[in-house]
Amino acid sequence: MTDNQYQSASISQRAIAHADSQVGILESGPNRGQRVEEYQEVAGLGRGGGYPWCACFVYWCLIKSGSNPKIIPAIGACAAVRNWINWAKSNTRRTQKPHRGALFYWLNQDQTGHIGLCLGPSVLGIFRTIEGNTDREQGSREGDGVYKRTRTLWQLKSKNQHGFISLENL
Repeated sequence: MTDNQYQSASISQRAIAHADSQVGILESGPNRGQRVEEYQEVAGLGRGGGYPWCACFVYWCLIKSGSNPKIIPAIGACAAVRNWINWAKSNTRRTQKPHRGALFYWLNQDQTGHIGLCLGPSVLGIFRTIEGNTDREQGSREGDGVYKRTRTLWQLKSKNQHGFISLENL
């Protein structure tokens, strides 16, 4: 994305550009590492806590994109997926279809969850994402880095709560 394209892009499009620049970042220990701890710090968790960081990564991408930190949920641990869901409900931002720049989420019955950025709409139930704290092979919610992933709608539907959050006009 050129500087001119970046300046005219939406927050969600900028967030994708920032997320894409982080693909390949790896932990140097469980939920640790220089860049991982930067994501955690920006989200308000401080450095060195070893917190799950998928939501921290999303928050970091949005803040780097110019989003107002007073508007979006600031607590960044994966446990904060519930905060994103509540925020989306109260701001009428939940949607059932993935689209470029939306967030996807799932929440298990034990309240553990995962969240990441969608790269586009689903085609035949398949959509692409960029996620933090996942892995290359299985798409775990407790992984080792930032990866582009291929997800399916049926994977999400197998979770207790699932869906998408629109960031348009944020």
